Amino acid sequence: MKTKHFKFFAFFVLAFILGIPAHAEDLRKIMSLSGYWKFSIGDDSRWSNPTYDDSGWDQITVPGQWENQGYNDYNGYAWYRKSFRIREIPSNTTIYMLLGRIDDVDIVYLNGREIGRSGKFPPDFKTAYDRDRRYIVPADLLKENEENVISVKVYDSYLSGGITDGPTGIYIDEDNELLDLNLSGRWKFHTGNDKTWKSAEFNDEDWKTINVPSVWENEGYEDYDGYAWYRLEFKIPQNFPAGELYLSLGKIDDLDDVYLNGEYVGNVYDLKRSTFSRGSGWEYNARRIYKIKEGLLKRNGVNTIAVRVYDGQGLGGIYEGPIGIMSAENSRKYKNKHHNEESGSFWEYMYYKFFGNDNLNIE
Repeated sequence: MKTKHFKFFAFFVLAFILGIPAHAEDLRKIMSLSGYWKFSIGDDSRWSNPTYDDSGWDQITVPGQWENQGYNDYNGYAWYRKSFRIREIPSNTTIYMLLGRIDDVDIVYLNGREIGRSGKFPPDFKTAYDRDRRYIVPADLLKENEENVISVKVYDSYLSGGITDGPTGIYIDEDNELLDLNLSGRWKFHTGNDKTWKSAEFNDEDWKTINVPSVWENEGYEDYDGYAWYRLEFKIPQNFPAGELYLSLGKIDDLDDVYLNGEYVGNVYDLKRSTFSRGSGWEYNARRIYKIKEGLLKRNGVNTIAVRVYDGQGLGGIYEGPIGIMSAENSRKYKNKHHNEESGSFWEYMYYKFFGNDNLNIE
């Protein structure tokens, strides 16, 4: 095991022994990706092409260290490939590909298109061996009742390597069933902090786009901590439910200010949870669901959401769903479904006390 911080490891071993709960979306597997994958050491950009002939490649089991499957002491680049078919693609939900943990760095392609990456390849190497791989699958990329091809480029620096452990498969987030309008997908994104970016009239054409929900480290912003803004334009469909509406932004690491059509909607401290004291370190685990003021949402025309995020350390961004708009009834169902979750535990508090930043300077 590559122990970077022994105290960190010992702390979470203790938390695990004592049964500290881990909160996540309500993910349901619709297809397993465990089993035999095609495998080759080396590196060739052609191997991401879904039509590449990999019939001469070796086969190894995923998940599992490649050292235990005939590649003992191998460090360096390698590729995995797997073909699969999916009978039915669920609609109105976010689809994820989970690949467990990969030692150390990876880029994942589906049908030839990159869907995510973690860590940094040499020469600016940075491991992500301890990060769970969870990448959004674009709705237009996954083929129903046709062959799909996953290609994964991996770099291992030393010791164990490969797609080593954890769940592997195609999953959906069942919480999305409570959305009346699903807004997950590609959002405009820019690092930095400029409050004019909240304006509905601001021109964000030159901004890059990233997947929401997803940590921004998986979108090419490895090592970035600080402020960033998200923006999305959308229209309300015809026959959309009338009445009280709520904006759901899942979970955000760490802090947020949310604007709709240029007007302030809320932030984590407006959720009225006693544990969300400023700089406590627990804000990342709060489920963001904000009431939309009557008359603020345009029934005709374009609406603009702008979200300012501050990340103090580690992973950052709008990292977990559901993302979209809910009716009052569905909002109550969502809150009731997750009402037993604690915003933060004693162990989370101790982690941030000793390893985190307890003195965030938030503007």
